[in-house]
Amino acid sequence: MVDLNFSIANLQEKLSALLKRHAHLEKENQQLKATIEQQNGAQQKLAQKLEENQAQLTAAMMQQGASMDPAQKAKLIKQIDQYIKEIDHSISNLNP
Repeated sequence: MVDLNFSIANLQEKLSALLKRHAHLEKENQQLKATIEQQNGAQQKLAQKLEENQAQLTAAMMQQGASMDPAQKAKLIKQIDQYIKEIDHSISNLNP
């Protein structure tokens, strides 16, 4: 009888520990989901800002491109493409 009471008490302790652990993991899960939502929102804002900046850059290039010689124009296009690649790389690093 003593062994049975001891076994039940031991089982209750283990169950209590498991319930506490489960509650802790649920809380952590909710925090992680909130963090993911924040990061997704930040990524969307950055992507939108990138699109806006690309549009502005394209407009500026078109205005400036009319008065440039072809060598300067090609150099500028190459430089802008490099900037875009760096921005895309930075955005991809935000969301692995």
